[in-house]
Amino acid sequence: VLLGLWQLQRAQEKQMLVDRYEARVDAKSVQVSQVRMAPGLAYFPARVKGQFEAQYQILLDNRVHEGRVGYDVLTPFRIQNGHMRILVNRGWVPMGPSRSQLPVLETPGQVQIISGHLYRPPERYFSLEKMLPTLADTIWQNLDLERFHTEAGYPLQPYVLRLDVGLPGVYQQLSPRYSDQWVDRHRGYAVQWFGLALVVLIGSVVLAWTHRVKR
Repeated sequence: VLLGLWQLQRAQEKQMLVDRYEARVDAKSVQVSQVRMAPGLAYFPARVKGQFEAQYQILLDNRVHEGRVGYDVLTPFRIQNGHMRILVNRGWVPMGPSRSQLPVLETPGQVQIISGHLYRPPERYFSLEKMLPTLADTIWQNLDLERFHTEAGYPLQPYVLRLDVGLPGVYQQLSPRYSDQWVDRHRGYAVQWFGLALVVLIGSVVLAWTHRVKR
């Protein structure tokens, strides 16, 4: 029963995220500049002028799409008139025959205006110090913005911009995981746990009744 209640609580938390996402996704675009962005802008649409930098581009590992394993391509974008960058999620690419054979990526070099939606990656992952990634590693298991900032040595916005479909440099953009199906999954788990608890309860009552009759 406790596990079922926990799943209902998780469903409620996810529903709040879905509601927040849907309320912001069609809002007025945020203009990204040299000024460090304030908290509370996750899921908002945004626009920024500058250019991609292939140096320090990383691939996020183990991203699965339609049963195929691949990578999310994250490329620094230097914001015009300064040193501030923002990481841009350019989308998903399939893994090659082996992890040692990295995908060939094309990165537009011209100054341009790009648009997308802001998001914050999870802030904490368990990782042994010796296993922490560096920018010498093209493949990262997870994205740690603070570590990327430390490794790169330049100012970095505290958000990632998920690049809009149809823009130069974009790959296959997967839908963010903010949907009613995300919530329904936890509700389904809750029903399963409550069902299991009911089966156990009925079984206990039957056993107790059988034992009493035999006495």
